[in-house]
Amino acid sequence: MHPARVLPVVVLLSVSCTDEPPSGFTATTPASTTAPSTNPQSSFPDATDTVDSPTTTTTGEPTSTSSTATTDALTGTTSTSTSTSTSSSTTSTTSTTEPETSAGVCGDGVVDGGEVCDDGDADDDDACLGDCTSGQALIVLAGAGTAPALAARYVPGPGWSVGELDVDLGETALVATHLGALAAGRRAAADVDAENELFYTTWSKGQPDDWSPAQAIGAFGFGIDGPALAAVAETVTLAFLGTDFKHYTALWTDDTWAPFGPLPAGMPQIQAFGPSAAVLAPGAAETYAAYAGDNGKIFYSAKSSPGGAWQPSMQAPPPLVVSGLTPAALVDAEGDLLLAYVRAADGKIAVVKLLTPQNAWTVETVVDDLAITASELAFVATDDGAYYIAWKGYDDDGVYAVRGLDHDDWGASFTVAEPAAATLPPALARGTVGADAELLYVTGGALQHVRLTGEDPSPPTAVPGATGLKARPAAARVQLGG
Repeated sequence: MHPARVLPVVVLLSVSCTDEPPSGFTATTPASTTAPSTNPQSSFPDATDTVDSPTTTTTGEPTSTSSTATTDALTGTTSTSTSTSTSSSTTSTTSTTEPETSAGVCGDGVVDGGEVCDDGDADDDDACLGDCTSGQALIVLAGAGTAPALAARYVPGPGWSVGELDVDLGETALVATHLGALAAGRRAAADVDAENELFYTTWSKGQPDDWSPAQAIGAFGFGIDGPALAAVAETVTLAFLGTDFKHYTALWTDDTWAPFGPLPAGMPQIQAFGPSAAVLAPGAAETYAAYAGDNGKIFYSAKSSPGGAWQPSMQAPPPLVVSGLTPAALVDAEGDLLLAYVRAADGKIAVVKLLTPQNAWTVETVVDDLAITASELAFVATDDGAYYIAWKGYDDDGVYAVRGLDHDDWGASFTVAEPAAATLPPALARGTVGADAELLYVTGGALQHVRLTGEDPSPPTAVPGATGLKARPAAARVQLGG
């Protein structure tokens, strides 16, 4: 069922970790908590943070088999199911894997029984490792109110490992890096002096079970919307909307954050501002920032290199958009910038493209007349150059998506799920082995996972132990080998 064609009401939305030192990843199912309140402070007040004691639980995504074997979610090694417990921590494994139906030969290019993949080579720096297990994983973060944020990992074959960070977070952002991944979020602390302070944590493919202890970003960094992240080379750029409704950025290099700086408006001496956060889109060397202004227009800026200066903002051509919603953006394989947004006039989802060689914009394309929403969009490019946009229904809690081959070439929108409970806007990530894209959404406080192949979504699967969630998830595909 598609969302009804109803003129929308404009909605304003705003849509890391100690194990035993130094590890920051724990694995306790987050408890349900109350949602955070708005911080009335300036952009840069003092703040404090809290750290919870760790416990560990690992669960796998069930399959249709009745196997009672347990499997490590990273290595895929199968052993007898075990459980241990002490007064300070608990470890249990309930993963299941498909039975080996034939011996097969790893490396022959044919996926045999017991193999997750087989690309015919022994490389460990691609999607399929030399032992025919997945070389990619999906990692997901989601805020749980004032409880520690969820941290989960999915590896095709072994399934899900679910745990938590050592910090409470509301809205989060997540990006793959040359070392693994970096996450940032605004705290959802009950302490008003800490609420909305920006924290970050890192994940390393060398220690896939651990997130680093969460740390504050910069000195007195507070935001009311965002953050957004973009990785280029060995750097990560951060953008967020400060409590003064101005746009700020910072650069992470060598595990160090540079001081916060302003995103310029059309006149360089004036700082960009607006009702919602900016989105970041990384290219080969450049990074774009796009945001909705108070006048309902989209503006964009760019820097030509990670450490380069931001250009003065320019107005993009779309008609009036829902200014309370951050637009979605990506840079395609040709280096062109694509913007997806919700039109203010009718709530329809539309796309425009900046052709970088000509520095010219294409005309607007409405992706589908039935693609109507009042929530923020998820936008991702697949490995084969196609695109997906996903959204929450305008007048229902359904999750919908559309697949495109170019900015002006979109198929029909399709239903991903029709939950009965309240649903938050979805997130998208590039697909791991066996899927073009991965879609995550929270409904009734529980995290759901859908794998997209072409225009065929898999049935939604509840992520084991991922409950009590209060915020839209963030997701990224990461490399395990190499």
